[in-house]
Amino acid sequence: MEENKMKGEAKSDMITIKKDALWKYSTFALIGVLVLVMLFFVLPGKSTTGNVVAGNNNPTLPGVVEKADIKLSNDDHFLKGNADSKVVIVEYSDFECPFCERAYSDAVKKIKQTYSDSDVAIVYRHFPLTQIHQNAQKAAEASECAAEQGKFNEMHDVLFEQRMGSGVPTFKQYAVNLGLDTAKFNKCLDDDKYADKVEKSTQEGSSFGVQGTPAFFVNGGIISGACPFDATFAKVIEAEKDGKKWAVTQCQFAKL
Repeated sequence: MEENKMKGEAKSDMITIKKDALWKYSTFALIGVLVLVMLFFVLPGKSTTGNVVAGNNNPTLPGVVEKADIKLSNDDHFLKGNADSKVVIVEYSDFECPFCERAYSDAVKKIKQTYSDSDVAIVYRHFPLTQIHQNAQKAAEASECAAEQGKFNEMHDVLFEQRMGSGVPTFKQYAVNLGLDTAKFNKCLDDDKYADKVEKSTQEGSSFGVQGTPAFFVNGGIISGACPFDATFAKVIEAEKDGKKWAVTQCQFAKL
């Protein structure tokens, strides 16, 4: 009788231990599910490279969007190539943005070095983040004032390589260094001559889903952020040249 009682107690103790373990495992499983839910809803919308990914219309691959129908215009500034290039990259950027400077130093420079004008064109468009970058608007205008004298690309490079300095006085000094007609340049900049053009570019970018910088549209398909040349842009350009479908999420290239 006593032996049966002891067996029953032992059995009871074993059941209690299993319940405790089950509770612990259930708790860990619940935490795991919550983490996965947070990753699903939070991470796809944010980029580690300084941008917010445009809208998502494919739930199986975050960040995939329909190609934007971006038309080129006579006001566009080509850093490389022309409208007849096989692959046209339209960049929405901010001269004061550190991620844009990173993209310029890596992807943009390497694209220019690697591909011919017939293969790839790069168009620069303005998207100054004026709420956080106090000199971005006037820097964009300065590049347009330089463009009047045929020096957009030169001013573009100087603004990224030598940065903002003290703002307008620095931009005027850059004009001197580039050999521009400074009286004409200074008046252009002081009169806000191209403020409306910069604003129009920003509004157009927003209409294509741009929410931050840099944002690149490669034949209409988006690459959001300062993604590396080798791992991202080179693969996308080759896919476009071969007529293949692709998507980039968090700088990760995927064939579709």
